[in-house]
Amino acid sequence: MNDFTEQVKPLIADVPGWLTDEEGEALYELARACTGTGVIVEIGSWKGKSTICLGRGSLAGSSVPIYAVDPHADYRFGDFKANVDRAGITELVNPIASLSQPAADDFEEPIELLFVDGSHEYDLVLEDFEKWVPKVVDGGWVAFHDTTWTAGPRKVVGHAVYRSTKFKDVRFVVGSTTVARKVEQNTLADRARNRYVLGVKTAFWLGSTAVKKQRHLLPKQVERLGRRLLRAIQ
Repeated sequence: MNDFTEQVKPLIADVPGWLTDEEGEALYELARACTGTGVIVEIGSWKGKSTICLGRGSLAGSSVPIYAVDPHADYRFGDFKANVDRAGITELVNPIASLSQPAADDFEEPIELLFVDGSHEYDLVLEDFEKWVPKVVDGGWVAFHDTTWTAGPRKVVGHAVYRSTKFKDVRFVVGSTTVARKVEQNTLADRARNRYVLGVKTAFWLGSTAVKKQRHLLPKQVERLGRRLLRAIQ
């Protein structure tokens, strides 16, 4: 049993949100690996499920500050704050009550890890990309949620990450998250691998869409095997 399963899953079990266990663990590990060359920024927090994964990961690593950008409306901010308090990460988390696009204009910290899960409209996702990704340090990481079935994020990462010359080590995390390392210039081998992972993600999307249309639920053993295979072939 790893640290995420033992220490973090119980904290997020009752927090509403759309992260798979694999996505939560990926955020945890990315945050834990941060060294402090920049801060961690989360675009879209809702009630704090992803914030807890990032915060506990950071706490297990170098305790890099986290900026949680979200409108933080009154009706849900109380839940967000209570969940963050319960997870023991209050001192690390700095809520920014704002839409992500205007918040970017005033944000001056370098970013080591950027997690984007805000608006899903194509134009707004693209604006998030164009305003926030330049703030990520060379060698830093970006993670975009909902890049499988949701058209806006899927299209943005399709051309701006998977087909870019500025990212390497791209991978798809079971559920809907695309993760990539920002670099000054990737290599031909990096670009080939990025396209390969895009093919894997597209196959997952088409296959899962077909299953949903047929309204079939895969047996748990088959689903677990598929998840392990997806990780292995990347």
